[in-house]
Amino acid sequence: MRRARFAVVLGIAVTALLPGAAAAQTESPRHGGTLVVAIGSNPETLNPAVTTSVEALAVACKMFNGLIYLDRDWKPQPELARSWTVSKDGLRISFALQPGVKWHDGQPFTSADVKYTMEEVLAKFHPRTRLAFANVEGVDTPDPLTVVVRFKKAYAPFLHQMTCQEAAMLPRHLYQGTEPLKSPRNADHPVGTGPFRWGRWVRGDFIEMTRNDQYFRPGLPYLDRIVIKIAPDAPSRVLALEAGEVDYIQSIYLLKQEVSRLRQNPAVQVKQDTDLPGIFILFFNTQKKPLDDKRVRQALALGTNRQQMLEQAVFGLGSVSKSAIHVGLGWAYNPAVDYTKLYPYDPARANALLDQAGVKRGADGTRFRVRLVYNVAQAGFAAMAELARNDWKALGVEVVAEPVEFQVNLDRVFTKRDYEVTLQPYTTAGDPAIGIARIYVTMNEGRAYTNPTGYSNPKVDELFAQGASAPQRDDRRKAYFDVQRILAEDLPALILIDRTEVDAASAKFRGLWQSAEPYDLWDRVWWTGGRASR
Repeated sequence: MRRARFAVVLGIAVTALLPGAAAAQTESPRHGGTLVVAIGSNPETLNPAVTTSVEALAVACKMFNGLIYLDRDWKPQPELARSWTVSKDGLRISFALQPGVKWHDGQPFTSADVKYTMEEVLAKFHPRTRLAFANVEGVDTPDPLTVVVRFKKAYAPFLHQMTCQEAAMLPRHLYQGTEPLKSPRNADHPVGTGPFRWGRWVRGDFIEMTRNDQYFRPGLPYLDRIVIKIAPDAPSRVLALEAGEVDYIQSIYLLKQEVSRLRQNPAVQVKQDTDLPGIFILFFNTQKKPLDDKRVRQALALGTNRQQMLEQAVFGLGSVSKSAIHVGLGWAYNPAVDYTKLYPYDPARANALLDQAGVKRGADGTRFRVRLVYNVAQAGFAAMAELARNDWKALGVEVVAEPVEFQVNLDRVFTKRDYEVTLQPYTTAGDPAIGIARIYVTMNEGRAYTNPTGYSNPKVDELFAQGASAPQRDDRRKAYFDVQRILAEDLPALILIDRTEVDAASAKFRGLWQSAEPYDLWDRVWWTGGRASR
């Protein structure tokens, strides 16, 4: 009944939930059907080239493409670029573009779109990828299907960064001459090259996208439409999945205490390691006293029971973090840096360090008060905030939890820096230069999902730059090993948990999770109740 009511609102046909079973190797993809995806709130933009927010990418990357996607082994594979060559010195990458690609409005996709997107949007506005373009000397377009990127100095992960998540391509004919951050296309009727086209947006309820019949990959996509359901309440998302009202929940929106139960449900499929390594992180606003004193930050780290957070907030799905660089990036992680040894849970040491820092208790036993800001839609964060509040009470630190809606979170934390401590989810994006450097390098512009702490250390900036530009992995490793030692001492942020990403989906869908990231290859997803052919 609930599924039926939802279907009436959307004007779509919905079939009964099929019994879940492992897909046979001989199954052939079927055509048609609708996939309903749950997210936590309205996306703040429909332009994937200016954001890293999950809400925005979960919608927009079904309508846009990058030049490549990463397969399950993190290797680049063709998307809008059909091939590429990299010079031996790493100072030149030439992309050959797919022929016959069209934007949703019928205009051809060409190298001019790539040049515009790279130089005028990604290099200026993307929270992560703009750091990559600090190394770019120029972008050349010798013909409509060739793009040559020239570098001032090598930037090792550039090719891996050309995904939709990091470098979605935009239509030059619609954006040129406008302010990319203020384009009306960011809020309505976006035009991409992707497998699905814009349909409609009932704010606070759902977003609908329909099949792109002119998609450049013949026969794809298999589905007729995708619906994004805005579902702020985490328990309700799980109930909707089990009731057949929702077909897919990405890890960030999935209550981890429900995972073991969902694994036993034959109508649901659960997949682990569905994204590049990610972290849950606690930022300290280093521009606010007494958090400007690293001894206070170190004391709060010692007074935080991260193992309890792992067990009670994310139900063991991950591990307690050991360093600023995720252990999953094994080549870059410094084993000599181990936060579990440097900052074990030790309230007595934490109190002593606060006394040493001169942060005295008042008559009521309180040393100081902090506001802990977090996104209310993020599964597990309410539990983490409560655990931190209880832990820090023993230190004489009063925690006032401030759960806020997603866009308020962005404004409070990244634009205004109106907080003392904040919980945030970050991705490593598979490389320290892409996903980790942005947490620590000097950043004054207030961009979302960069460094919101006010922390600035020229040596840290230098080492991250060296790690990004060194052509050999051994040289990159040395820079990252050195920077981890500094960050372990300065501690502008405490990495709480190295996440294990777990998604849940209806068992009636196949073709999910073919990419290393959850934003690509939705053209390959199909419904078992579909037609044998179009």
